[in-house]
Amino acid sequence: MALPRSSLASFPDDVVEEILTRLPPKPLVRFRCVSRCWKSNIADPKFIEKHLTVNKAKSLSDYYNNNVGYLLWGERRMPLIGEHISMESDLFTVVCNTDGPLTEISRGIIPSFFIKGFCNGIFYSVGIRLSGCTICPGYYRVCNPVVILCNPSIRKEKGLPPVLNDDRFETCAYQLAFPTSQNDLKFLVFGRSIEKGAPSKELGAQIYTLSTDSWSSVELQVDSLDIESVGPITRIARLHHLFYNGALHFTAVTSQGYKFILCCDIDDEEFPFREIKLPPNYSNGLSLKLEQLVVFKGSLALIAFGQDEAESIEVCRIWVMSEYGLVDSSWTPIFSVPLSGVEDFLGCTGSGELVIKKSGNQVFLFDPENQNEKDFGIQNLTPVEHLDPLVFTANLIESLVLLKP
Repeated sequence: MALPRSSLASFPDDVVEEILTRLPPKPLVRFRCVSRCWKSNIADPKFIEKHLTVNKAKSLSDYYNNNVGYLLWGERRMPLIGEHISMESDLFTVVCNTDGPLTEISRGIIPSFFIKGFCNGIFYSVGIRLSGCTICPGYYRVCNPVVILCNPSIRKEKGLPPVLNDDRFETCAYQLAFPTSQNDLKFLVFGRSIEKGAPSKELGAQIYTLSTDSWSSVELQVDSLDIESVGPITRIARLHHLFYNGALHFTAVTSQGYKFILCCDIDDEEFPFREIKLPPNYSNGLSLKLEQLVVFKGSLALIAFGQDEAESIEVCRIWVMSEYGLVDSSWTPIFSVPLSGVEDFLGCTGSGELVIKKSGNQVFLFDPENQNEKDFGIQNLTPVEHLDPLVFTANLIESLVLLKP
């Protein structure tokens, strides 16, 4: 990476590049005004990839060594724009230090749709797309969602092209990921082929790659799954997907009601799918209200909230996977504790505290070990009328992804 000398003449180019990769995205965006050379080099894909790699390593170190997390809030409005029902979000980020006060670090308007998830600092959102009906003029039918990628660190966004055979493929679930080896953003969608005007029962999959700005079909085949016994996969949970250990994790259900964790290895160029069994009888005696796959103290875990049918109290149960990656991986139940009033689960801190939302948009930290609750005190930081807590992450990564020359 060749950089202009000027005041940096005493430093070799590789040293200057090393320094720049450790800077946050916002000053790097401003530094593009230094010269045409800097503008070109900072937006170079190789520099963006190196910058992301450095920041991922730093974020992982912070995850294990600090009690700091990032809580994102958003204001939602629903204007109708042309053929799209869209949503703008007044998104702001709060640094949550469990040992000290909260600090608001950023705020800005993100002209996007429904914010659905994030990975490595990139958010994805979807909007409803309407198309005129040829059978009944004046009426509209709902098509596949418009998907928008957004990087709030540099205030850049990008719309994804339509999936392959857009008019004959009905999407039902999606998630974002970054391969460990390449840092080339991927976006996986599940859907059903439309045959004779009706969606098929079996699911298919497609994957988007940022570097090529294109979709490709992938075979949804799980070798360990006994199709004759449990049937094909017919449903993927729409919410609470997880990117962990280089793989995307979804809760899937077959035609015969078999429920399991469906994994897609993003680091493998063939994107193979595999099965991981859920904890046996994990919902026995529990009227489930909410369940979610999470990373708990660095391990894959399942957290379930619901009503204990025997004791008639609301509880939280946590299972942790002892050995990741095997079909019959063993799960260990580590907590079953009373916890009432949970409306939504936002994430886990690096130290294992749960970030939960209760009525009135109150956000609490809950420690399952000592069963202590701590109010974040977000209402004392900034007015939050008409705002919703969107998501919590213990390792928010700022990057230059989506930056163009």
